[in-house]
Amino acid sequence: MGYTELTKAPCNQTLEVITVNGDAGWEKRFEAMGIRKGRRIRKIATQPFGGPVVIEVNSSKISLGRNIAAKIEVEVLASPSA
Repeated sequence: MGYTELTKAPCNQTLEVITVNGDAGWEKRFEAMGIRKGRRIRKIATQPFGGPVVIEVNSSKISLGRNIAAKIEVEVLASPSA
């Protein structure tokens, strides 16, 4: 499977962060949250009506606004049944 924005990635699957788009300020914020190139994360949910995207990074749950989550490009690695 190719790369996709975090907002469009399927829920409950292992994802690998491919790129983090944005200026240096955003890169530092993502780094502080543990979101960096090569990191494996899991998308838990996308809340309805334009709500946030909830992800799991290092056993911590993080809510990201959709505009922020759109800056993160991921690759789907595995489904829960794999």
